[in-house]
Amino acid sequence: MKIQMKLNLLILVFCFWFLVSPIKAQHFSSPSYFIDWGNFNITSGRKSSTNYQLTDTVGQNAPGVSEKNGIRVKSGFQYIYDTFTGLSFTIDKLNIDFGTLTPGVGVTDTNLLTVTTPSGHGYQITAQQNHPLWISPSLFIPNTACDLNDCTASFSTPWITTNKYGFGFNVTGIGATAYFSDSTYFRPFADLSDNQSPVIIASENVPVKNREATVNYRVLISSLQAAGDYENYITYTLVPKY
Repeated sequence: MKIQMKLNLLILVFCFWFLVSPIKAQHFSSPSYFIDWGNFNITSGRKSSTNYQLTDTVGQNAPGVSEKNGIRVKSGFQYIYDTFTGLSFTIDKLNIDFGTLTPGVGVTDTNLLTVTTPSGHGYQITAQQNHPLWISPSLFIPNTACDLNDCTASFSTPWITTNKYGFGFNVTGIGATAYFSDSTYFRPFADLSDNQSPVIIASENVPVKNREATVNYRVLISSLQAAGDYENYITYTLVPKY
């Protein structure tokens, strides 16, 4: 029996920018000039040598990082360099090909998602499939229901046995621990053809740099599954937190 499996992947990145009026903490003026600025300091900037790199603010009243009750304040001109970090979202490959499947033998493949967010902001990644893996709407591989028929698009449970057929996934990485307890926990993708909205699969509330999350796909078929080329699309969307 030859069953060819392919997943085609899409990435969306949403970025929101907010414009606010400048805060004029200090104001100086004369008939020929005016200055509005937060404070005046002796020196600030970025320095480097062969072995060290330094950003500093000298002369400001209270430079440094302060934190209390979950609120963090970075005071000092050197922290402006943190804001230069851009938002990025990458995926290592855009096609997953499971090849020829054998009934009762689970086949897996992976995607590596990498996220970088600006300072002070976290992120969330959502996922959705356009429809189940199918040749046609009437000939498809079902979405997994896991071992006890209790996992859903928003709730993962163990999927270990070889007689519970379907297609599903899990995610491993720091941002996914709240959604998948360990690598044996799976769930089906939210299904657009069933009017399901995209579901969060990884998130964090702090800025990250080159944070990696591994998506682990698994497909398992029965001996009754018809041969053919089954396909669908998976869409991953990065939403930055502001």
